Amino acid sequence: MKAAGVLAATLLLLGGGYVAADAVDAVPGPLTTRRVIPEPAPYPDPTVVPAVAPTVAGAPALVPVGDLQYLVDELAAGTTLSASLVDLATGEVVGAAEPTTPRPPASSLKLLTAAAALEDLGPGHTRATTATWDGTTLTLVGGGDLLLSVGDAAEEDAGAPRASLTDLAGQVAGRLGEAAVALAVDDTLFTGPVHAADWGAIDRLFVMPMASLAVGAGRSDGSTWDPDPAMTAARLFAAELTAAGVTVESDPVRAASPAGATEVGRVESAPLSEVVRHTLKESDNSVAEALGRLVSLERGGPGTAEGATAAVSAAITELGLPTAGMVLWDTSGLSSGTRVTTELLTGLLVASLGHPRLRSLVPSLPVAHLDGTLVERIGEAAGQVRAKTGTLLTVVSLTGVVRTDSGGAVAFSVILPALEPGGVEAGRQRLDEFVTLLASAGG
Repeated sequence: MKAAGVLAATLLLLGGGYVAADAVDAVPGPLTTRRVIPEPAPYPDPTVVPAVAPTVAGAPALVPVGDLQYLVDELAAGTTLSASLVDLATGEVVGAAEPTTPRPPASSLKLLTAAAALEDLGPGHTRATTATWDGTTLTLVGGGDLLLSVGDAAEEDAGAPRASLTDLAGQVAGRLGEAAVALAVDDTLFTGPVHAADWGAIDRLFVMPMASLAVGAGRSDGSTWDPDPAMTAARLFAAELTAAGVTVESDPVRAASPAGATEVGRVESAPLSEVVRHTLKESDNSVAEALGRLVSLERGGPGTAEGATAAVSAAITELGLPTAGMVLWDTSGLSSGTRVTTELLTGLLVASLGHPRLRSLVPSLPVAHLDGTLVERIGEAAGQVRAKTGTLLTVVSLTGVVRTDSGGAVAFSVILPALEPGGVEAGRQRLDEFVTLLASAGG
């Protein structure tokens, strides 16, 4: 990609306004209709690179940052790690440590999943949750939206918009009137085991049992995982139908929508670019797993965990990125068996800046000390860093773009893969200090 395109896009990505989110990536870590714009969280004068017009012409030139190997060497002293730094003004690698050694990326893996979804499905792609009617049974049909809501979607306090089961029930009532119905839920879009094969009990604490529809990403009460997200959504839909004047004669059952049934209601998700933003900002494991399955289905594969990993792997390989040693066991990063290189992760970031379908990738990353999983991190470089966090029991990672004080910009990825138990917080602090030094380097 031409350097001019990289620098203009980078300045855009590191500029602009930011809104607060409430995610905390304690471990690694939507599809919706109404976009809710929350009030910006107050913050005392962070240093934020000014926004520029979205064109190459007129964008200020990036300053080359020079050799940053000394910073990588200091970080690597006495530590097992992989790191890759790329100067976005020149496209050159300016620091590295075992960049081609595959390591467990933790939630930095979500960048690959997000890129595969954007590339295969497109930034404007949406998913539908529908209701069908065959004369006796009303069927709620899941289409891959895990962030369904109940009530007025405009009242949601989350950054991502939500498709409302209340709206869907109102549409059904408008078509059927005060009918009496049996209710079923069709969650056949996703198949196979609800968890990845190598996830243990701890991993399953941080992701819902996979289904093709859910309320609140599988936490309909806002806190605990629903043991059966699709059935929970059906029960909540039944209550909304009752409130809208439709009589639901019995508890919902699980059944495929009958052939020839008539669609009597539909709510659409937000565009995929918004879904990706939610996934990366919040480090949402459940939505990342759903995105992988949707990529598989788009490619003609199954809506399974294995289909998802194969499809994401294929999509990333087709982008022409360095995928040697890549092994995916899931699409969220929960698996300790997954392996990718920091060379691949930085290569993806650089490539995304000039790729029509991937341009929303870096702008969707958490911003240092301002939002998402970085809301309480990297305070000394607030607003200068966009990065995906990653945490497992003995792994931390950080992958993103930093704007330097000297007027340069660096794409970076660092994985610390062999921390002592209990060493995660210290590992995070080391990464935060490293990125802070990157922000003050160069020139």
